[in-house]
Amino acid sequence: MSIRRVLLLGNHTPRQCGIATFTADLADALGQAQPDLEVLVAAMDDGSVHTYPERVTLSIPQHDAEAYARAAETINALNVDVVCVQHEFGIYGGPAGSYLLTLLRGLEAPIVTTLHTVLETYSPEQRSVIEELAVLSERLVVMSTRAVGFLTAQGVPAGKVEFIHHGMPLLDFDRDAEKARLGLDGREVILTFGLLSPNKGLETAIRALPDVVSGHPHLTYLILGATHPHLREREGETYREGLIALAASLGVGDHVRFENRFATLDELGRYIAAADIYLTPYLNREQITSGTLAYALGNGKAVVSTPYWHAEELLADDRGVLVPFRDESALADALRGLLDDPARRADLEARAREYGQGMGWPAIGAQYLQVFAETGRAVTLTLPQPSLPTVTLRHVAALSDDTGVFQHATYTLPNPHEGYTTDDNARALMLAAACPDDPHAPLLARRALTFLHGALDADGHFRNFMSYDRRWLEARGSENAQARAVRALVTAAHDLREPGLRGAAAQLLAHAWPAVGTLESPRAQALALVALAARRRADGPHAEHDDLAHRYAANLRRLHAAHATPEWPWFEPYLSYSNAKLPHGLLAYGRAYGAPGDIALALDALRWLERQQTGPHGTFWPVGSDRVYCSGEARPLWDGQPIEVYATVAADLEAFEVTGDERWLELARRAVNWLLGANPLRLPLLNAASGGCRDGLHRDRLNMNEGAESTLALWQSVADLRAAQLAPSAGTLTGD
Repeated sequence: MSIRRVLLLGNHTPRQCGIATFTADLADALGQAQPDLEVLVAAMDDGSVHTYPERVTLSIPQHDAEAYARAAETINALNVDVVCVQHEFGIYGGPAGSYLLTLLRGLEAPIVTTLHTVLETYSPEQRSVIEELAVLSERLVVMSTRAVGFLTAQGVPAGKVEFIHHGMPLLDFDRDAEKARLGLDGREVILTFGLLSPNKGLETAIRALPDVVSGHPHLTYLILGATHPHLREREGETYREGLIALAASLGVGDHVRFENRFATLDELGRYIAAADIYLTPYLNREQITSGTLAYALGNGKAVVSTPYWHAEELLADDRGVLVPFRDESALADALRGLLDDPARRADLEARAREYGQGMGWPAIGAQYLQVFAETGRAVTLTLPQPSLPTVTLRHVAALSDDTGVFQHATYTLPNPHEGYTTDDNARALMLAAACPDDPHAPLLARRALTFLHGALDADGHFRNFMSYDRRWLEARGSENAQARAVRALVTAAHDLREPGLRGAAAQLLAHAWPAVGTLESPRAQALALVALAARRRADGPHAEHDDLAHRYAANLRRLHAAHATPEWPWFEPYLSYSNAKLPHGLLAYGRAYGAPGDIALALDALRWLERQQTGPHGTFWPVGSDRVYCSGEARPLWDGQPIEVYATVAADLEAFEVTGDERWLELARRAVNWLLGANPLRLPLLNAASGGCRDGLHRDRLNMNEGAESTLALWQSVADLRAAQLAPSAGTLTGD
């Protein structure tokens, strides 16, 4: 692909931090590698005032969640070919920097992400961010081979990870001349540079100096760098002053020189040239990238370092000297050994210079351009389009006995220990009504109706859980169970083929309306609205039922008004389970009762939900069930369940009936395709041999159990989609 315009997202100079410098250097390198390339920058704003260069097109307030969605719209309007993200958890807002994901979800251009921090293990919040970042990015760039191993071990496909060295400027300064310029003529110089903070191990280095200075009285340890801005905001220069006091107390104050400033690239090159030894005494092993180390090594410096991850890799094969963490004695021995042996130092410098030949920014810029060119624009579905299967109820029948449908399965075997539920038997009744020609349908309908008959108590409410020995385990079932049972009875009373079963369903329904009269759960109310709308369309007005529908619709409107924002136009401040049921209920109500405002609101919410449920290349990717998904967080990606597919298909088909827009049919089909193999693992949840559906998709495998809810969700989705495709103007109502 021809790349003409690139946007870099991250920090940018004059902000003083390593990523800001990296972004600026990468922008320059890209322009050098392709002079006609337009490089733009979106800079993260930490609240400080910065005068950015012209290429910084926009700045994004770090802690303003809504600004990230607006930034995505701005970037899309720029029509860039690639967005290259500089990722570090701390420079973005939200838990573990999760606000960044809001921006990335809204981008139209392909994303290449450079990971400046890669860990062997993550906190739960960090893991969620990294997993979604990997999903949203066409490529992940890392700066060490160890980082490649970490990511692939964590499930990122190897083909998605690119190793590119941290770039470094190519310097050409004379050592003696630069020493003289710095007033260090005739002195041996050890250099550490970078922003000062307690994790840099400078205390260890200063404590090692007395043993080194005793044999090298003309030694200067040069510490170049401003105090980290965030540390300075909290503590002023207390940390630096403590280091100065430590050096004085050890009698080496005259041998430690602090340069309290953020050096320009030219200045930095001169300091590196003046150094005889470059030292990084960092305290944290889990540092996957060090730009300062790359600068020094690539420009041919003898390096002494603690064995953090990047140092272990860059200094392997005798390219430098590694010493244990926090060990001033070992550090003193290493420094003394190199100062005492100029030939050894020269050998390390030669090895470093040879290794660094491919680390210069011109070469790195060209490598990034190659990665950008390989991404292209991801606008079409790359997964195969599976054919729509023929509905079969044989696994539902296998999960049933004379009492009803078992709730769970162990692989394909019914699990009697978990008993039965009204929920699943109501779903089975719906499916039997939708598939009258299946040989198992009549008996399944009869058993499901019998179960609901037994579940309905004298005051018109349903119990839900029944044990294998036919004992009810509660006095009253959940609100969802009440609404689902009534919805199934509405369908059965009109759609079952056998008159006797239709009559029995109608009689049960007449006694069951109290079950949905006092619902408080939004999803139960939405499901009740689907039932009430279906009843009205079939039988006409009914004052009591219509009043109930108006009340539940008003509550959904109230919830939407209370929680919706331009960036999160939803009924709740989170997404959890059966999310599409909420707009579905309001759509069904609007269609049955002629409420165009409710239809418009529900369609907007459903469109937004479909975007939230969209993965790479436009595929369906349901919100995972391991936790609720709150605005601004990383989206749960795994443990997606078939019930989310069914809720989505039902809502999409309702939207199709309302609008006649065949795009809704396409969205319903892509949700079904997720069950058929168009998912990240490319594994079908449908077991064609058994006719069952696996219970979910984990990050590395299928949940091989084929329970009732999953199997019924699959086949109801397929049956409803087939009906809509065959008779698109028939006004088919769908629902849970």
